Amino acid sequence: MSIQMIAFDLDGTLLNDQKTLTPLTVATLQQLAHQDIQLVLCTGRPINAIWPYLAQLELTGANNYVVTFNGALVQQVASRQILAQQSLTKAALAPLVDFAHTVAWPLDILDFEQVYPLTELPTSLYQQMNPKLKFVPQTFADLAVDLQYSKAVVAADHELLVLGQQQLPATFSTAFNIASSRDNLLEFSPKTVTKATALDVLLQRFGWQRANLMAFGDQLNDLSMLQAAGVGVAMQNGVPAIKAAADQITSVDNEHDGVARFLQDYFKL
Repeated sequence: MSIQMIAFDLDGTLLNDQKTLTPLTVATLQQLAHQDIQLVLCTGRPINAIWPYLAQLELTGANNYVVTFNGALVQQVASRQILAQQSLTKAALAPLVDFAHTVAWPLDILDFEQVYPLTELPTSLYQQMNPKLKFVPQTFADLAVDLQYSKAVVAADHELLVLGQQQLPATFSTAFNIASSRDNLLEFSPKTVTKATALDVLLQRFGWQRANLMAFGDQLNDLSMLQAAGVGVAMQNGVPAIKAAADQITSVDNEHDGVARFLQDYFKL
C-alpha cells in the first residue's frame, strides 16, 4: 500500500544535535507535503514548545495535526482542537512519588500546560533539557487534585536512573507506560499511551490503515510507532532495540540529514 502519512520523532531523529532543522530537511518535507502526504510530528513535548518547528515546516494549517506528550494528546494544529487525550490523576502518581523518595530520584510532573518539579526531591535536569517550557516548582502535596496530568519524568544522571530502574516495583508496569526517550530521561505515561495509539486516531480520521504509515525514530519511546507502521525506519544513531524492530535503517545519522536522505531515496525526490 502507498504511504499517506509520515510520523517523525524530533530529538535524535528529525532534529540535529543542535536541535535545529537543516535546510535539506525542511525542503524535503515541504516537497512531500506538496504531494499531499500528511506529515505528523510526534514528541514528548507540548505543542507550544515545538511551534517553531511546525512553523518552519509550514505545518500550522487547518489540515495539520500533531502528537504530543508521547501520545497522550492528539491535536489539530491551527485550532488546537483535541482529538484524543489521556491523563493521570494525582492519586495514580502518588506511588511513583513515594518510590522516587526511596531511590533519590528527581521527579517532574506535567499537566498539559506546564511542569511541576517536586521541590522535596533532588534537583532535576529536566529544565536544562527543556528551557522553553513553563516550570512551577512545588511539593507533591500542593499539586491540585483535580488537574489532569500528562506524565511524570525522571531526568537524572544515567547511572542514577539505571540503579532506580533495577528496583522498580512490578506493579508500575501495569500502572504506567514506561519508556526512555534519552539515556538520562525516563517517562511515566498513562498505561495505554503510546505514539502508535495516537497515530491510530489520525489514521482513522483520514480513513487510512497502518500500512499507509511510515514512522521515524531513535529511542524506545518511538518503538510502538515503528512496529505499527507499514514502514518503520530507525535512525542510524538509534538504540539497538529500535534498529532491531525497524523495517529499514537510515544510511546516515541525524547529524547528517538521515531522515531527509532516506525520504529522497524512498520517494525518488
